Amino acid sequence: MENSQNKVLLDCRFWGPSHTGLGRYTQELVTAMQALKPKLDLVRLTPKITKIKPYSWAEQRYLTGLIRSFKPDLTHFLHFNVPLNFPGPFVVTIHDLIKHHSKGLGTTTHWPGTYWLKRLGYHLVVKKAVLVSQKIFVPSRWVKDDILSHYAVKADKIVITPEAASQEFFKDYSRTKPPLDQPYFIYVGNVYPHKNVACLLEAMKLLTAGEPEVKLVIVTGRDWFYQYLQRQLTGSPARSLVKLQDFSTDADLGRFYHHAAAFVTASRFEGFGLPGLEAMAARTLVLSSRRAALPETYGNHAEYFDPDRPEELAEKMKQCLRLPVATRLKKINQAQSFCRQYTWEQTAKKTLAVYESCFSLRPRQ
Repeated sequence: MENSQNKVLLDCRFWGPSHTGLGRYTQELVTAMQALKPKLDLVRLTPKITKIKPYSWAEQRYLTGLIRSFKPDLTHFLHFNVPLNFPGPFVVTIHDLIKHHSKGLGTTTHWPGTYWLKRLGYHLVVKKAVLVSQKIFVPSRWVKDDILSHYAVKADKIVITPEAASQEFFKDYSRTKPPLDQPYFIYVGNVYPHKNVACLLEAMKLLTAGEPEVKLVIVTGRDWFYQYLQRQLTGSPARSLVKLQDFSTDADLGRFYHHAAAFVTASRFEGFGLPGLEAMAARTLVLSSRRAALPETYGNHAEYFDPDRPEELAEKMKQCLRLPVATRLKKINQAQSFCRQYTWEQTAKKTLAVYESCFSLRPRQ
């Protein structure tokens, strides 16, 4: 069978920044692969084609039939949620195993019975994704090692394909209007418990005792955990320190990054840490938890702190505000240069090569 006849179906039900990191990964990778004009028929399964929601019972019951109707030679699930009854050859992207680590009723919006049933389903689905797939894509060595510590698979089955900042963030935002009139730090991402936003709030309380004008901008989606954060802030002394901001365009997000004193994340579990690279591209500093994949992703171009010690973060924030202009500029230049090594084109080429390897290993028809 010629490569031009090989059809790869891409599960693109997570698409775009509104789906945070998953949607960003899907959109950027698929767009980059299509730009390379591969000798493959790449078919996208998008929300416009199906209303089957991720993580739903309908996904387990009906998605397999829908995919088979396209008659793909290979399916790429761009997240771990593979139907248990899916019989065809597939590759899968596993962004992390955070649900293996972050667990309990405090991490969910479901009733206890529903939560434990869905958790059982999660483990069954991930087990199939890991053991039955032909290849596994991961964004970092940390995730690869985490998978190897939980499942008996060969290391060469797991392929590291890093993420990258969109070119939009490398644009010059220096002449744009700052979104706030006072200095601010920025966090971008969801506010799930493992993201440890509470550490950011505690650090802000400590910081503003001596720097009262500083704000924290939290850019996030309006999900249940967003509403929970809103309720926590209502009547709290931290409310006046925080500005909640919806996701908007990349250009607007780039402006928020650029004018911030620094991007900050206190996350305890991250498979990669894309927002920090976006911040580097937009020319701001990065203050990061030293947990999980974050040090691997940011290298020597972030200031690290213990996410269980908000006082340590507050001190890093204070130092950031008082950094000499020349020193700040040097750090920003070095960080932006560093993050250019990550490109979606290289990740797309590596992904396409894995597709080809899957076809080459099959018996000829």
